[in-house]
Amino acid sequence: MWWTWGARLAFDTLTLDRQELVLKRAEPIAPYTTFGIGGPADVLVEVYTERALQQVVREAISTRTRWLLIGGGSNLLVGDTGFRGLVIVNRIEHLSVNGARIVAGAGADLGEVVEAARENSLSGIEFAIDIPGTVGGAIRGNAGAFGRSVGDISTRVRLLEGTELVDRTPAELGFAYRHSNLKLNDHIVVEAEFQLQPGDRSEMDRIMGQHAAQRARRKEKGLHTAGCFFKNPILADGQKVAAGQLLEAAGAKEIREGGAGVHAYHANYIVNHGGASATEVLRVAREMKRRVEESAGITLEEEVMVVMDPTRDGAV
Repeated sequence: MWWTWGARLAFDTLTLDRQELVLKRAEPIAPYTTFGIGGPADVLVEVYTERALQQVVREAISTRTRWLLIGGGSNLLVGDTGFRGLVIVNRIEHLSVNGARIVAGAGADLGEVVEAARENSLSGIEFAIDIPGTVGGAIRGNAGAFGRSVGDISTRVRLLEGTELVDRTPAELGFAYRHSNLKLNDHIVVEAEFQLQPGDRSEMDRIMGQHAAQRARRKEKGLHTAGCFFKNPILADGQKVAAGQLLEAAGAKEIREGGAGVHAYHANYIVNHGGASATEVLRVAREMKRRVEESAGITLEEEVMVVMDPTRDGAV
């Protein structure tokens, strides 16, 4: 990350019009996240083109400004005092279909890619139905469900590495369970290409209907939540265990702290019931983790990215 303080956050040299870039100061981050939590950013910039993204990042690097990238705002918890630096909201949303391949901008909603695949009878992405967030976030975290993930269908990812645009292969990104090498650096996803295959739309609808019904039973829609807070742990023998089942067995659904509490239908979700603070969410998460360690001897690993300043947000 890059650091600066106060006056160096001017960004007065940005010259693009509002069709490519929108700049706001002291903008609350909460509306840009699915948790609905997060204080103000010193500067928040929404970028709509590759050129705008390059210009903003070039300015951030030249002024040694630290920055935080947001797509759809899922899988993210921002502290109540906000973010001291620059927040970049990726709105690069182009989408095209060429044969059995779909190319989508990093700011495109993943659900739009699923719908484009359905409209063109392209199979292979049915698992992603109702996964919240953008293409960029899905690539970075290798989002998935029902035993599959976006890394399985990605063929090319365009990144902004420093100020240079570079195309990378899936092998170079190091996809693993809910992970890519993008979590280890500051490279930014600009667009991704997905390889699908011709399919039967009625069969695709059947599969997606089943997946959507399963999510509906968990009552996930309409909630202020970041999604699954913890990864499913992988045991020494390679077996993957559902974190939600471990949490339910540990009695986690009863945990509540202020406006934050565990979801009544899915024990791996923390819900902002209204007015919850980031500190309250982390206290709930800490208690969830403690109970599983005590009952199952397993240490859960957070899937949600937490962006907080302990010197400003206080102790959890």
